[in-house]
Amino acid sequence: MSLLAQIIAYIVSPLATLLAVWVAYLSLLRGSQPQLLIYYQPNPDVPSIIDLVVENIGGGTAIEVKFSEPLPINCFGIEKPNGEGDAVSKQGFPAVSPGQKYVFTGGQYSGLQSKLGSGLVVTASFKFRNPIGFALKHDEVFTLSIEHMKGMPTRTSANQAIVDALKGPNTTTLQEIRNELRGINKQIQGAAKQRESRDGGIGA
Repeated sequence: MSLLAQIIAYIVSPLATLLAVWVAYLSLLRGSQPQLLIYYQPNPDVPSIIDLVVENIGGGTAIEVKFSEPLPINCFGIEKPNGEGDAVSKQGFPAVSPGQKYVFTGGQYSGLQSKLGSGLVVTASFKFRNPIGFALKHDEVFTLSIEHMKGMPTRTSANQAIVDALKGPNTTTLQEIRNELRGINKQIQGAAKQRESRDGGIGA
């Protein structure tokens, strides 16, 4: 091997090793890094209610989670805001583990819209430990909005739909069936009374 080839080998080999170690570290870092999500979504069970969700879909625990702005919750009102509402404190959470999810009652469309406007920009700050064990700080920026829910229909679970159909003021298929059964029951009772009357007359 020539001198030049030896020099190149001495230079390239350590660089290749260093690159491989760096790639492995980045892979471990990505697997240990939290990934927070903050968003509003329609409640799947209660009509007209919107939930606030804070969850960690990453592989590491987010420590000392704090927010730059309070997160509006309990802001009610469908046509217009009703009351001042409440908020998740800027102090946030001591920790959010991987896969952990916090769900709050956000409120209703008009109530939340009065707080969020065209979009509330919130920075979530937290710490996490890298694969070596050192604590790192990370910030993520979110824009909270419910504009996309403006034209959404009311969300109702199957159980709630049955309850509402049975006791609600609007005529539904279940209510029609109930009324039909009541009508048939009255007809049967009326026919039975007529038969009893005829049988009583014949016996006399």
